[in-house]
Amino acid sequence: MTSTIDETSTRPDPDALLTTARREARGGLRIFLGAAPGVGKTFAMLRTAGERLAEGEDIVLGVIESHGREETERLCDGLERLALTTRTHHGQHFREFDLDAALARAPAVVLVDELAHRNIPGGRHARRYQDIEELLDAGIDVWTTLNVQHIESLNDAVARITGIRMRETVPDALIQRARDISLIDLTPDELIQRLRQGRVYVPEQARAALEGFFSVTNLTALRELALQTMAERIDGDVRNVMGARGVAGPWPVRPRILVALSGRAEDATLVRAAHRMAEHRGVRWRAVHIDTGRASPLVRLELERSAQLIERLGGEVVVLPGQHRVAELLDYARHHNMTTLMIGRGRPRGWRFWHRSLGRRLLREARAFDLLIVGDDQRTTRPPRFKRPLSPLQRQEWLHPILIIGASLGLSLLMDQVLALANLSLVFLTGVLVTATVSGTRAAMFSAVLGTLLYNFFFTEPRLSLAMIQRDQLLTVFFFFVVAMIGGQLAGRARRQLIALRASRDQTRRLLQFSRALAAAPDQDSVRATGVTALADWLEVPTVYLARDAGDETLQVLAAHPSGVVLDSVARQAADWTWHHQRPSGHGSQTLSGQRWRFIALIEKSRILGVVGLALGDQRAPPPYDQEVLIDTLVSQLGMALARTRLVSDLGAARLAEENERLRSALLSSVSHDLRTPLASIIGAAGALRSLDDQLSVRDKQELLDGVLSESERLDRYIQNLLDMTRLGHGTLKIERDWVTLADLVNAALARLSTALNDLTLVRDWPEDLPLLYVHPALLEQALVNVIENAIRFSPTDGRIVIRAVYQGDALVIRISDDGPGIPEALREQVFDMFFTGGEGDRGRHGSGLGLAICRGMVGAHGGSINAEANPDGRGTCIVIHLPLVDRHDHATPGPDDVSIDPRSFTDQRQAHER
Repeated sequence: MTSTIDETSTRPDPDALLTTARREARGGLRIFLGAAPGVGKTFAMLRTAGERLAEGEDIVLGVIESHGREETERLCDGLERLALTTRTHHGQHFREFDLDAALARAPAVVLVDELAHRNIPGGRHARRYQDIEELLDAGIDVWTTLNVQHIESLNDAVARITGIRMRETVPDALIQRARDISLIDLTPDELIQRLRQGRVYVPEQARAALEGFFSVTNLTALRELALQTMAERIDGDVRNVMGARGVAGPWPVRPRILVALSGRAEDATLVRAAHRMAEHRGVRWRAVHIDTGRASPLVRLELERSAQLIERLGGEVVVLPGQHRVAELLDYARHHNMTTLMIGRGRPRGWRFWHRSLGRRLLREARAFDLLIVGDDQRTTRPPRFKRPLSPLQRQEWLHPILIIGASLGLSLLMDQVLALANLSLVFLTGVLVTATVSGTRAAMFSAVLGTLLYNFFFTEPRLSLAMIQRDQLLTVFFFFVVAMIGGQLAGRARRQLIALRASRDQTRRLLQFSRALAAAPDQDSVRATGVTALADWLEVPTVYLARDAGDETLQVLAAHPSGVVLDSVARQAADWTWHHQRPSGHGSQTLSGQRWRFIALIEKSRILGVVGLALGDQRAPPPYDQEVLIDTLVSQLGMALARTRLVSDLGAARLAEENERLRSALLSSVSHDLRTPLASIIGAAGALRSLDDQLSVRDKQELLDGVLSESERLDRYIQNLLDMTRLGHGTLKIERDWVTLADLVNAALARLSTALNDLTLVRDWPEDLPLLYVHPALLEQALVNVIENAIRFSPTDGRIVIRAVYQGDALVIRISDDGPGIPEALREQVFDMFFTGGEGDRGRHGSGLGLAICRGMVGAHGGSINAEANPDGRGTCIVIHLPLVDRHDHATPGPDDVSIDPRSFTDQRQAHER
């Protein structure tokens, strides 16, 4: 069956309409593109702005980089100019584009020079193109300038040409978003002359530029890149205009060659001819195969070989699903504005006289295209079709119609006396449709012919003969044959479409499952194991992942499925080749192909992450093209997942290093205060006692000695806190539990703080019948000392500290309240972090910030908790300690308790305000 395509009337392309609508929307970008600095991009932009201003358009200058050129500055006269903002960096002042001023002014067009410029730190965006994107999103048209070497996709090419890698690049997506691109061109000789005249750079910079970047060779190559970029943009604009207006192509504005692959051996000759012609004409070419779902394994093998050949020749292969080869081919050619179609001569159809060749159909329907038919002198060496042995699948394909039509015949014989002749044909027709559904179109055609012959032989007069003497029976058989052929074709096509949809659904489901599994993998080991297992299960072949450890030159198998896979020396040689050359090797490739393994490199930019090995030689048949595409997609996703986990690991290491540095700074700040202050007091008091002993009274000596003792005790507590924190952090603190009353713990803690409590009022409030606590007395006493000392430090003179305790369920709740300034709700959890001292460093009076952190560790070691709350009256702070109570009969003998101490968040510390 063929289909005719109307070449004069086509529907508008939705993608082209969307692209056109985006470019015509408010907030358009116009780029003045040049091959190198100095070709006159800014000059042309300002001259065009002056002309548009004279026409009454609202145009302002956002930033113009004139580099001191007077002729450029003269063009700025008469144009409104936005004031630049000043930013300071490393002690120097810079004038930068003021984005907020441009947004507030909101002109119709704003001129922002040098799209690839890197902003001075301190602004909203790091790059100027990000400023321009915000202006475009706000509906403001932007004009800007750009040199071709700053385009991201050309970065590697520019580096190879000039030997200089550009660090300031612009993403291609922004350039594609541009509404207009104007090419400003200048010959290399003219540009070098301008450079020597000082019209581009100052003399010192000009001499350095002439000796390096501005050579005739570099400028000629960059000019070619600029022309190619402009040609590609114009070509894209042509295709968008054609698609948006529904104009039938092709338009002969730029020659392009489209090769139609058939999946036969002559495709290799066709591809080579297309490559030679494209090289001779200097045009682009592409190969297309229309997959109707009926390709045999031999056809898929030839397609794979052709794809490898096209890849080596620098071409591109596209596989399109479809049922009508000519219609799909012409639709693709029109959509991509291909001007020339190249096809092979093809084989004679032999007895299938109703099938017209692809060349004949294209000659009839592709009148707007140039059609080239390439001959193949190797056709005579191919073995005849009837001598090829049938595969089991092909034998089954021809067995089904025989069995189904045989069953239809038996059923019709049973119903011969009940149904009329015309109704019996429906039984055979049902058999044809069932055959088409089970085995496809070719089997349906065979069953239609076989059913017609059996229907005529057994049921028409004279019976048991192919002759027919009645006209009505002749018409019945004829119409049965026509309906069976049409129905078989339609049912077979529906089957192929269903198979294609199922395959597409399965592939999409596999990709989704694979992506989800990789996204859930937390580290590189999990990603490798997940990827290798998925590939091995789906392809049903052994799979390995190889990489090098740091400092090791040998590839190691880091993941394998099934486990225990061993690679021989040849396989390892292929894996090493892939690692060094970053290209596939092994089975099905062009390098070391005589083995069962194929190795594929995982690459992140220019860095190789690892090598995946697939034992594709274990499969009975070569993988079809769609499976090859699936393999490439899965391997690419595995590489991206590995890159993601590596970046996450690097980011975590960087954060840990930053946090360690912050902890180190906090520790040094705390030590400098809490060690230096008491030591200074002790040294001062001791020095006074030694030098002024005869002049001091007994009372003064007593005060100095009390100061030495007090500061020594303070220093001892601080060192003890550091030691306790170290033991808590390493989990080496043992819990020696014993039975003790709350009153004994509180009294011991208050005795150690008696001097500090002289100016405060202390209130104790708890019932006398509280149960005993099964705790480590010294640890819990130290926790109470830290909490009470913290309350003393923040309480005002003549303040009040209240200690309450109540029995609630299976826990004892201790509340220690003060009259201090209180803790903001947002900081009540952070005060239990180490070195949370209010950000005052060694000038603060509130200590090291270790006290409450140690309390949380000590209380947590007993299975309890500690939190900060506000007092009911809104004044001060209330520290609440929950201690679990233990049945005394369960722990009659005190002894060491093997408790794993895991204090909360000892490594995630923050420097902020404690109170």
